[in-house]
Amino acid sequence: MDPESLTPNRVQPVIQVPAPKPTRPRLTQWHKFVDRLVTINPCPDGPPYNPAFKIWRNDLYPVPGDDEVCIRSRAIGLNHIDWKNLEHEIMVKQWPEILGFEVAGVVEAVGSNVKESEVRIGQAVMAVSGTVGMQPGMKPSSGARGGMKTATQENTKKADTAGEREAKKVVEKTLGNVTRMGEWIGRAGGFQDVTCVPKSWVTRMPASWIFEWAAGVPLVYITACSAIVCGLGIQLPFMSPSYLAAPVNPQPWQTPAVPPSGQGTKPIRSVLILGGTSGVGSSVIQLLRIALGREAMIIAASCSPGYFRALKDRGATVTLRADTGGLFKKVIIITQGQGVDAIVDCIGGAACLEERRRNKIDLGEEWDGETDEEMDLPRDEMDDDTPARESADLAEPLEIWDVFNRDGPKLYVEVATGQQTDVPEDREITAKKVFSRMILMERHGSRVMEALPGLIESGQFQFPHPGGIQVVGAGLTSIPGALEKLKEGSGGQKFVIKM
Repeated sequence: MDPESLTPNRVQPVIQVPAPKPTRPRLTQWHKFVDRLVTINPCPDGPPYNPAFKIWRNDLYPVPGDDEVCIRSRAIGLNHIDWKNLEHEIMVKQWPEILGFEVAGVVEAVGSNVKESEVRIGQAVMAVSGTVGMQPGMKPSSGARGGMKTATQENTKKADTAGEREAKKVVEKTLGNVTRMGEWIGRAGGFQDVTCVPKSWVTRMPASWIFEWAAGVPLVYITACSAIVCGLGIQLPFMSPSYLAAPVNPQPWQTPAVPPSGQGTKPIRSVLILGGTSGVGSSVIQLLRIALGREAMIIAASCSPGYFRALKDRGATVTLRADTGGLFKKVIIITQGQGVDAIVDCIGGAACLEERRRNKIDLGEEWDGETDEEMDLPRDEMDDDTPARESADLAEPLEIWDVFNRDGPKLYVEVATGQQTDVPEDREITAKKVFSRMILMERHGSRVMEALPGLIESGQFQFPHPGGIQVVGAGLTSIPGALEKLKEGSGGQKFVIKM
């Protein structure tokens, strides 16, 4: 190079370099890799579940859509729907798939439409996750299985084309025939290092909570909201745009009374909850107390009497054992002969009770409505101020359907568990089946997850599993064995995987 060209007196030509195009935040994570626990095939014969799973390592990081959030999991909640999907394919129409319905972790990437006031990178959050079908990363026009249109499907239209081609190569190498249909593994499943879900499925973690607790709440909470709003037709006050934060640490019975409401013109003033000690049942109790106020009669039936005190603390008016007989008549007595306006069945309890009744009849045994020889209510099932006294002229209830108030709305809401309950058509009973994410499709449904931390911090909503949590494994490889353990029963506890 000519030294003269370096002197300051020499005029140098100006070279204009075009400014780099701004990179959207959602595309900055593609250099990272994640591990996923892919369910290759179902297990119709039950455990062991290990052959059904395969660890898919070093997969490309998901690119969030405009309204999506990527969460690095720190804890994963296990649910009965996970092993039921393995055995009965309840929500899965095609394999392979990624299961897992609730996670807690740290936000690592967000879409361009996600505001910092909603969710921000680095924030500790808890979220609903789960299969919504094979995601159309390559074919935005394809619908997810089950006919449900998701935010993911809307936003993949704008996904980075170069990233799509790279992802397609990885998937094609691993799953071959799946990519020929232009689809790739569901990004919203919880059994992976990073889960990508719509922002309406995510909310911040409550102050002072740990990830293991947070991973045990979202699914049962939104399922309970679906049962109340979509099933019973009762509006939850925190879904209203004008809702104000509740006072700190109120007791369940100190919540403001709200005029009873429900489907149709007949109000709901009394509810029987089957499976009260389940996570969903406990959540229904607490949310009904918020919605209906202190005057409502909330009866919780369960086979786990050791947790009855916990249900009382969460707002149950009275608790009853469902496994000792006399359940039907006790409900009639407690309601002073009227019966209940609605039943929320969280565990398929009505189907179990009806099956037991039919089995006894088939065996030629006398069925008397499961009445105890002595109908005195146990002291742990009736407080001194409970308006319940036995009356000789009470009609003997023989079926679960006999506990309905004849003049009430007669609402039966069944949480989808994979069990089929036959509701008699000649009883004028309104039956409805609900599933977890149904509430998110309702008007103002996005406010449900948004309100959850405040409900917890104000004391209106307690940890829903009365037995607490049990960490049953660490890492994705521990999930198959943990699901086998969950199928045997959790004893009122929440099973969690630590990541």
